[in-house]
Order: sequence, then C-alpha cells, then structure tokens
Amino acid sequence: MHKRLLPKVNQFVYDVFYICFDIAKIQNLSTKFFSLNKFNLFSFYNKDYGPKDGSSIENWAWNILKNYQIDQNIKKIFLFTHPRVLGYVFNPASFLFCVDESEKLRAVIVQVNNTFGESHCYVISNKDGSAISDNQWFEADKEFHVSPFFKREGFYKFRFIFEQNKIAVWIDYFANEKTLLTSVISKKEVNFDDLNLILAFIKIPFMTLKVIILIHVQAIKIVFKKIKYISKPEQKNSKITLTKN
Repeated sequence: MHKRLLPKVNQFVYDVFYICFDIAKIQNLSTKFFSLNKFNLFSFYNKDYGPKDGSSIENWAWNILKNYQIDQNIKKIFLFTHPRVLGYVFNPASFLFCVDESEKLRAVIVQVNNTFGESHCYVISNKDGSAISDNQWFEADKEFHVSPFFKREGFYKFRFIFEQNKIAVWIDYFANEKTLLTSVISKKEVNFDDLNLILAFIKIPFMTLKVIILIHVQAIKIVFKKIKYISKPEQKNSKITLTKN
C-alpha cells in the first residue's frame, strides 16, 4: 500500500511477492526454476545489491555493521527483496534484517533504489544495541532523491516487524511538519520451493516488470493531478544515512 497525502491524495494497493533468506546460505536458493547469477524463470544476481559490482552482499552488509559498530549482537542477516523474474528486476527498496542468536531484530539496512539508477542505504538500530521492538519507530533524514514529485527534504519514519511467520514494514515521509506519504509492506509466508515459485508466477506473472510499469502509471496520474515535477538533484557523496535513535 502506498498513499500520497499532499498536495493531493494518490493511493494504490498492489499484490507483489518477495523472497526472504539467510544471506549466509545464498547457495541454497538454487532450484530448477531459480538460479544464482544466471538467467532462469526466477534468479538472484549479486550485482543488484550492495555496491552493485557483483561482489558478496554478505561481506558488504557485515562491513556496514562493523563500520558503524552495530555488529556485536548480530548472528544472521536475512535479505527481503524482489527476485529477478525472467531476467528483470527493479527493487524500490530491499531490506536486510539483522538478528541475534534468538532471532530478535537488532538492525535493518534498507537499500533504496530510484529509477535513475542510483541507490542509498538507511541503517536502522538502537544506539544502545538493544533489540528493535514491533511498535518502535525510527527517524532518518531524507538524503536521497526517489520520487520526482517530492523535494529532497524532510525525514522518514520506519517501523518493522520481523518474525518467523510475519514480516511488516512501514515507511512514512514527513516534511514541514506534515505527513506527505505513507507506505506499508506486509508478508504472508510460504515455503521457498519450485511449486510455490510457479504458483507465484501464475498469480502475478511478470511481477517485476509490473512494478516498474505501475511506477510510471502512477507518475502519469500524478502529472494529470497537476503536481509539480522536480528535477533530480546531484546525488550526495555519502550514500549511507543512520537513524537518529
């Protein structure tokens, strides 16, 4: 669900699907219909994540956690993302859920992508290293241009649930003391196997192509509502933002 509140309301709800897996066990993803770094009905490419140079996403994620000294209690990292479908993917946001030995959430790395080929990460954790609770909100300055209909100003508020049978993400955007945008992603879990992959493709064929097409469809609707187009500013040198908590 995605709802723009100002200057005019624009709301939509679409069905999509994600994969979620322990990045230390990425090799276990290979099946008849799912491949690593090569074409298939579904696939996962290292070059779609992190520095996007094909290097290990696991090493990249751990380096971020260590650089910001939030790795002490983390034992596993789970990636929540769209897979490639017939070789294509656009991920508006991918989420790396970092958990302790009891699988309590300790940190989240959100890698945001825009349609201009740029990406930026928001790193979310409690400063004291404590577990992230289900009802806890985190605030971070907006430092990355995403929508051409919002300026690069204001801040986001994030909230997460990461449990064995439920994943939920809330992202609200604020500027000038007003809520401008709210987004929600929720997940019902099914097993990762070829049968469920085929069923997902039948239910939502060409899902990743659908994502990018509908982004542009919504942009056209916003233009017709006479909301001002904002040219993309030059991306900031720093590509990682920490939350203020």
